[in-house]
Amino acid sequence: MIDKRFFEEISQQISKLLPQAEAAGDDIKRSVSSALQKGFARMDLLTREEFEAQLAALSRAEQRIEALESELVQLESRIQELEAGKASTPKTR
Repeated sequence: MIDKRFFEEISQQISKLLPQAEAAGDDIKRSVSSALQKGFARMDLLTREEFEAQLAALSRAEQRIEALESELVQLESRIQELEAGKASTPKTR
């Protein structure tokens, strides 16, 4: 759920705090950004795209579960009807 803007904002904040970073310019900003990205990569965080893909998959799974639950209720009802029909039908021999 972390995008490039997040890394850029942190990089800019660090650059403002360190006067040497402003003097060194873009090289320091890139180094800080790279270090932050590596650190966050070790944290096993999701990108926004990955999070949204997982959210969509979860939504599809929930819809399928609801459909299967409904089908199960219908099948159980049908079984009860069939069992009730067997009990009321006289056996002939």
